[in-house]
Amino acid sequence: MPSDDTETRRLAALGRYDIVGTPAEESFDRFARLAAHGLDMPIATVSFADASRHWLKAKVGTDLECMPRGTVFCEHTIGTDSPLVVPDAREDERFRDNPLVSGFPHIRFYAGAPIITPDGYRIGSMCVLSPEPRAEFDASSRKFLTELAQSVMTELELRRLNREQAKVSADLAFWNRLSEAIADAADFDAALDHALACCAERAGAAICFLVAFHPAYRMLEYVKSHIAQDSDLADFDMTPWFAGHPVDTISFGAALVEGRMYDSGPMMDADPGPAYPRLRELVRAGIRRQVVHPFDLADRRFGLVLDFRSPAIAEETHGLILEFVARLTPLLLGRLREDALERANRALRTIHEATEAFAHATTAQAVFDAACRLAVETGGYNTCWVGLAQHDPEKSVSLAASAGRGTGYVAQLRLSWADVPNGRGPAGTAIRERRISRWRDIAVDPRFEPWRHKALASGFRSCISLPFGGAGIPAAGALTLYSSDPMAFGEEERDLLVELTANMTKALQAFTTRQERDDALMAHSMSERRIDRLLAATGVVLYALALHGDEAVLVDMSENIVDMLGYVPGNIRGLDWWRNHVHPEDLPQAALGVPRTVESGQFVHRYRIRHQNGGYRWIHDEKTLQRDAAGNPVGIVGVWIDITERREAEEQIYRLAHIDPLTELPNRRLLNERLREVLIEARRTGVQGALLFIDLDRFKTINDMLGHSAGDSALRQAAQRLRQAVRAADTIARVGGDEFVVLIADAGSTVADAADHAATIARKMIDALTARPISIGEREYHLGASIGFTMFPKPDDTIDTLIREADTAMYQAKAGEADVVMFRQSMHLSIVARHAIEDEIRSALKAGRFEIWLQDQVELGGKPVGAEVLLRLRDRDGRIAVPSEFIGIAESSGLIVPLGRWLLREACALLARAHRDRPDWRLSVNVSPRQFRDPAFVTDVIAALDISGVPADRLTLEITENLLIRDTFEIARIMGILADRGVRFSVDDFGTGYSSLHYLRQLPIHEIKIDRGFIGQVPDDASSVAIVEAILAMARRLDLDVVAEGVETPEHVAFLKARGCPRMQGYFFACPIPVSEWLERSAHTPDAGVANARR
Repeated sequence: MPSDDTETRRLAALGRYDIVGTPAEESFDRFARLAAHGLDMPIATVSFADASRHWLKAKVGTDLECMPRGTVFCEHTIGTDSPLVVPDAREDERFRDNPLVSGFPHIRFYAGAPIITPDGYRIGSMCVLSPEPRAEFDASSRKFLTELAQSVMTELELRRLNREQAKVSADLAFWNRLSEAIADAADFDAALDHALACCAERAGAAICFLVAFHPAYRMLEYVKSHIAQDSDLADFDMTPWFAGHPVDTISFGAALVEGRMYDSGPMMDADPGPAYPRLRELVRAGIRRQVVHPFDLADRRFGLVLDFRSPAIAEETHGLILEFVARLTPLLLGRLREDALERANRALRTIHEATEAFAHATTAQAVFDAACRLAVETGGYNTCWVGLAQHDPEKSVSLAASAGRGTGYVAQLRLSWADVPNGRGPAGTAIRERRISRWRDIAVDPRFEPWRHKALASGFRSCISLPFGGAGIPAAGALTLYSSDPMAFGEEERDLLVELTANMTKALQAFTTRQERDDALMAHSMSERRIDRLLAATGVVLYALALHGDEAVLVDMSENIVDMLGYVPGNIRGLDWWRNHVHPEDLPQAALGVPRTVESGQFVHRYRIRHQNGGYRWIHDEKTLQRDAAGNPVGIVGVWIDITERREAEEQIYRLAHIDPLTELPNRRLLNERLREVLIEARRTGVQGALLFIDLDRFKTINDMLGHSAGDSALRQAAQRLRQAVRAADTIARVGGDEFVVLIADAGSTVADAADHAATIARKMIDALTARPISIGEREYHLGASIGFTMFPKPDDTIDTLIREADTAMYQAKAGEADVVMFRQSMHLSIVARHAIEDEIRSALKAGRFEIWLQDQVELGGKPVGAEVLLRLRDRDGRIAVPSEFIGIAESSGLIVPLGRWLLREACALLARAHRDRPDWRLSVNVSPRQFRDPAFVTDVIAALDISGVPADRLTLEITENLLIRDTFEIARIMGILADRGVRFSVDDFGTGYSSLHYLRQLPIHEIKIDRGFIGQVPDDASSVAIVEAILAMARRLDLDVVAEGVETPEHVAFLKARGCPRMQGYFFACPIPVSEWLERSAHTPDAGVANARR
């Protein structure tokens, strides 16, 4: 019998195929029939050996279902790699007493071949049997039986691969469904509904809800919930929960504040006690376990809460939730950005419509009514109202206009702009202090307490109040808007609302101005001087035209034309001057002004007119027809208003939404809009197009070495060269940090021609980048590019699939296939392979297949004084995978964060065990850049130290030089917190990255590790000798510890000892070994050093 360990691995190999106990399948029955027919045997079986039996998957000529392990023929068959042949079982002492021989079916002859997995485990047998002995069973028969066994194994492998592929496809389908649901949701609330429903479905939870943490008030707010419809909790009412709750009254409050996961454990029927009333309600409703995972989104912390009916949950549940949160966060963040942009666009449309409405308003009340109505109808706000400051003793705020679903709430308000309780709300504050008053936390903000209950009942979650009118304090009034979206009123949206109130103020002023202007024109007693003062104050230019038949003649223009356009009225001679100064593009439309005014009596239009300085100004031209006593048209009175600044602001808003500010190229939004139009046109006409994805090579090095300003300069120069390499009709957009996309709408009439054209354009862009270096400061640097492209239209093309295909081809180029790579469908398999490695990492985390190995660090005399913690992954087949096979994907996917957290805790636990024997030893643990920047990193380190109880100065965290040169202030803050606790920091691979001695002085660095690349060259290479000696001298002057890595030869040791290197690490002293072996060695031979390494 095999050893217990071997048998365990064999059973694990069998389990991978999930075959035992499955129904009969034709593909396996066919093998049994082939064996019986091909070898002329009455009985044939395909069996698999589990822990207690040989189970028959397929059979011919027998009714047996299974046979016990032990003395049966098949047990001997799986004991060797060769076929087993028994000519006559009655004559064979191993089998003569077997029930199948001594009894029915009286087996005399047996031949069996083992079914062997690709990794060498014998999991079953392919057998033929007969009640008649057979002396001959030649080599060809043995080969036939062996090949049948191999074919069975091939069928099993195919079956396993199909099952795994189905799982990958199901997972991809789930995430695609979630992504599409969030993208297609009507609003962010609906997107959250979809997300919570999918989370409950994936984790098997009865209730899934979202809470938000408000640190300023130490309050938790229930934001959204989902109750599974197939649960008996479908009628559970959570409506009263959606308000603010002090952190200490919620069971998971402290965990959420600290950013750590919370698991209640089995709750059974026990009452959680009066401290947690919400948890008590859940337990009474039937909830038996609660799990909470924190995550950060848009500068706010949220908790994803899952409630389960069962006290026991599957082992993989926490992993599923972590994966869900990791994938959900960018989807929700993208949706938040889209919603913010949509709100800004609605606000912009409100400005446009309000401007038109204000222009036609004849009273202040009409302006207020239009502002409120359009804010609700076009802007999409829940409620809008205008309040005016009264100067009565109470300093009250009167309601001038309102619109929306909450007008009843607004009508009952009794507000003041004085500094009293009912004057400290949004409107009162905005008027009293003449500043924007924004309230995004109505549910928890204590300032909103007097109005909170009715506001929440009206559906309000956030609010903004903007002052308007005049320039003094208090403001004349305030425009107040309520939204049901707690994320409303972001910076861009707020700025647009400021413009809306500014336009409203201008409209009120213009209304007053227009009234005064009309009075001035009609009242002959008004002096010219008073008119001039009025026009100078308002910036409005007046003019008069006389109508003579079809001709209009300029008869008068106000003197302040010189302030607007730089011309004195005497230089303006008739309409010819006007035609020569209107922008040529605007002249056809502007020339319609006079005839349209004659037709309708009034006409308003806008156009550009040239200033004396050569530039153009946007003019709002408003004309009114004058008639004589008989009603005949005799003239036109008009006004010019300079609206240049407003038009420029509108154009700037468009640019912010569609143009990348750094490179002046279209951004992803504008690219998507053009790609959507081009794809529609390509499907209609059949013209072939191409989409190219460009990633700059060596840009990250420049950015990391020289900082963001240098990186920005490099991007601007690269963008200019790329733009010059493409046609004017093509679109080039910046879609990421150093990523660009080129859209070629018409690349050719055939796929081949279009592909050649796209490849030519790609090579032109690479040549443009590489032909000469870019200049940054006084130095020059070389950039390159990797380009992938795909063709369209194809039947199932979408914007997302085209960008993904070009991106995938680009990664193939970056991996070294070529500078320019065209997308092939097979490339998709590389994505599947990457997902497989990610799944392997997740599986290993859940199954505990990650292992800690250690390599000693020794002092000058060879005595171990510490060790470096190294990570290994044991595959399902027992093979050890080194970090280079999985760390890169763990880093890019974010899995490095939970993996690094596990490594820290295990390392501290190990340090606690070793601390008993060697209290002066230290352990070094590598920390990746992404793990270091994780918001919970400090908490993770402190928790690992607190749980293990080891002194913090026994733990050394190894970080890289490149980490230290980005976000220096934040890095210093994090290191300072941990260093204050006693944690030591070591700079790994010192001298290989971008070194700045500045950080050695500014940051709490305790140790540097000399890279093995330098140690490996001493004492033969003079440059390496100089570098090592310089590092050692510098470390002594800065009072830093030093560890030399990669010490492998006596010459290395002698060199380093001669120069006083305090600590060394390498294969000369000890190779990396598993933790169990390391603990045993350190306990029994704690001073083992060089002698131990040389075994």
